[in-house]
Amino acid sequence: MGSEQTENESAPGARFPVVAPSALSADQKPVHDHITEVSKFVFGAHPPFEWTDKEGGLIGPYSVILYTPSTGTGFFDHAIKLGTDSRLPIRVKELVILAVGGHFDAAYENYAHARLAKLIGLRIDQIADALAGREAKDLGAGEVAAFRLALAMVSGRGPVSEEVWKGVQESFSREESAALVCLISSYAYIAMTLNAAGAPAPGPVMPE
Repeated sequence: MGSEQTENESAPGARFPVVAPSALSADQKPVHDHITEVSKFVFGAHPPFEWTDKEGGLIGPYSVILYTPSTGTGFFDHAIKLGTDSRLPIRVKELVILAVGGHFDAAYENYAHARLAKLIGLRIDQIADALAGREAKDLGAGEVAAFRLALAMVSGRGPVSEEVWKGVQESFSREESAALVCLISSYAYIAMTLNAAGAPAPGPVMPE
């Protein structure tokens, strides 16, 4: 059994407290160092969103991962590989992540990916629409099909409809469709993890 949680520690934002680098256990340190190294490479020296606190402690989903160090690196690498998969256009990836995060109202996911979406060229109104579950204006056919698939996967029960899947088939190969399904599923997992943790956004959800 793990340590008991006090009433304050079970409040949103404190359920999985950020672990300062100086307080990392022997099991947590290699996970922390791996996430830090890869994130710096993927997001660059000046990322559009915060993924550490001022002391270098990991925030958002990364904070939760440190409490399961035996599986943390594997899940992190899985999510990174899906997010950087070159088979899918970057706009498609960000649109479906916004659809998923918006559906679950996952504050940190929406904060981070609204900024990434703006960085890769989506307009503020398109970002706002996607977060609200609305099809944005001026999207390509593949972007619309992917967005509809994301909404169907997170909000429906049972198999995705033939109508929605037909739109996916018309825009993506079978391999691309599989990558799309896995990406959507992965970010639903992340959104649910963030909501269970009560992970806050370190700033306004919408970028300026």
